[in-house]
Amino acid sequence: MDIIELMIVLVIGVAISSIISHFVPAVPISLFQIVIGFLLATIGGTYIEVDSHWFMMLFVAPILFNDSWRFPKRELWKLRVPILMNAIWLVLVTTILGGWLIHFLIPELPIAASLALAAVLSPTDPIAVQAIAKRVKLPENLLHVVTGESLVNDATGLVSFNTAIKAVVAGTFLLTDALLNFAWMTMAGIVTGVIIGALIIWLRDSVSRFGLADVVFYTVITILLPFIIYWVAEYPMHASGLIAVVTGGITAKILNDRHVGLLSAEATIVSVHAWEVLVYVLNGLIFVLLGVTLPNALHNILEDTNISNLQALAYGLLVWFIIFSLRVLWALAIQIGQRLRHKAKVVSFKSAIVSGLTGVRGVVTMAAVLTIPVVTYKGELFIGRDLMIFIAAVVVIFSLVVASVMLPVVTKQTTKHDFTQPEGATEVDDDLPEEHRADLSEDQARLWIMRVGIQALRDVQNNQNRRIVHELITRRQKKVRQLRRKLHEDEDQHDFAAEKDLELQEVALKAERNRLQQLLVDEEITPITYSLQDRRLDQIEADLGTTRDFFANKRLKWLLRRLAVKVRIWLAEEENDRVQEEADHATRELLKAGIAAISAYVEKQVGDTVMQRVLRQEAYNLIVIYRFQIEKTKAVSTFDQQEEDDRMRLELELKALNAERDFTQQLYEQKRISRQTSINLRQVINYAETRVLVGRNEE
Repeated sequence: MDIIELMIVLVIGVAISSIISHFVPAVPISLFQIVIGFLLATIGGTYIEVDSHWFMMLFVAPILFNDSWRFPKRELWKLRVPILMNAIWLVLVTTILGGWLIHFLIPELPIAASLALAAVLSPTDPIAVQAIAKRVKLPENLLHVVTGESLVNDATGLVSFNTAIKAVVAGTFLLTDALLNFAWMTMAGIVTGVIIGALIIWLRDSVSRFGLADVVFYTVITILLPFIIYWVAEYPMHASGLIAVVTGGITAKILNDRHVGLLSAEATIVSVHAWEVLVYVLNGLIFVLLGVTLPNALHNILEDTNISNLQALAYGLLVWFIIFSLRVLWALAIQIGQRLRHKAKVVSFKSAIVSGLTGVRGVVTMAAVLTIPVVTYKGELFIGRDLMIFIAAVVVIFSLVVASVMLPVVTKQTTKHDFTQPEGATEVDDDLPEEHRADLSEDQARLWIMRVGIQALRDVQNNQNRRIVHELITRRQKKVRQLRRKLHEDEDQHDFAAEKDLELQEVALKAERNRLQQLLVDEEITPITYSLQDRRLDQIEADLGTTRDFFANKRLKWLLRRLAVKVRIWLAEEENDRVQEEADHATRELLKAGIAAISAYVEKQVGDTVMQRVLRQEAYNLIVIYRFQIEKTKAVSTFDQQEEDDRMRLELELKALNAERDFTQQLYEQKRISRQTSINLRQVINYAETRVLVGRNEE
């Protein structure tokens, strides 16, 4: 398979994993991606020879750069001591102590090979950490420590790994050479990252001052930056490219914030979205590639008659337990040390367990372990190579699975907060007193804001713009229903509005069925049209009970029936245009019957209680949706009418968005929402406004 075809297949695998994860959100998407890669290798015959150098540069370097760019710099500096303790000393302790334990418990591995295995398993993987932490609410400090650690510890682990591998291959080991090599790769990597990062930002700003920079130039420069830094550090400098990328990302971000006024808002927004797409695809490709490389990497050990498969699997689980235990004990030792210095500190075994579970391993480990040579300098086989690869694969997958299963159980909380968001992305304003803290979640605030936009549209409705107002309100009502359903599921609260909405839809559905039968009796429609409309009503009825289950039996049956009806219409002797006109007529009549039934039902509800007000509001919302659907079935407007509709639609949409923006500011000033929530809500409104204005160049 050619490289271009292979990349297309891998990206399709990433897209498929995203779809599957949508319906099975409890399982991390990374596990689906590994399985898809494994199937591509075993069933599809896909084979990729992973070279650690290009893998690190093309995949790991840009992701580390993005994480370091977005990581809160204040937290990085504030927690520098625990981050460096974990990133350097914990890695060295795990390498030395863990290596000796592995050699003692797995005698098939020589001591140098055991040290190399412990070294390559010691650093946490930033991509795997990100995949887990997006789903589980972790303590804020622990979250930042684990994230910062994963950005730095690769250099320590990989240098230790390479040193141990060279000792096996060459048959000699010099401590002084190892220490000097480690010091050079670290210091040279830091200096290279700072210099190259500052140089590229200076070059970009210099070009911008002369007015020569555009959106494409800025975006391309930003995307190329991690690749340039990594290549310069690894090849001319023979330093750690990963350390250089991290320090370069931090340096570039600091300088970028100081000269942000030189950049256009468009350039910044385009660059941010380009990075979001790039990082999402790269993250997915990494785990798919991991799945692709597993069958070939595991083949030899599974075919080895000297070690049974169960014994090899037990070795893998044992090594994971050693690495996990060392991390838990290290966390406990840190807590005890803090307890001795600060009497107020409390030693928490639960916190240590959480710290151990967050130490997941990932593709950096697999990419490194696959580079172990087959033979030594003397031409002898590298003893234990296949077993090391198998154990590393077991540890990577098992650590990811255990963290996914156990972290929600241990913490008893899940979250949708993305800790990789820019600085200031906190859930609550900690500086505020308890009684003044934000009490509205982002989804709750969005629901309020959407209703304000709907009310703003209702306030400007008149005879000329009624149809467009109904269209815009209908769009917002769909979002309101989604948000309301989501809040109801997440918070397990009784939703009276949704209950009344369902009640009214059932009333309307019954009236539509009666009207459809009357149309057939009066011979206003043919059996084909009756069948099509009956299937449409079946779908509405199915959605009332299973609104979110795409694979519900009723919905699948309806899809098959609708396909059959379409084929019947296509094969019918009647002209398609006449059949379509008849279908539109039936749709209008049914919707009118639904509106009449809703109005009659509401008129019977006398009084002004809260429930009755909710009922009237939901009735109005549903009638607006029905009226908009009626307008859609009418004749196509003329070109001039379409131009006028576009003009009104633009004006009305901007008025509604301005009302939503003003209300967002009110919520923030009243301290009903946090600072980050207000930023997120404004961003959504700005994106909606940009979408409305895209492509318009009116005088």
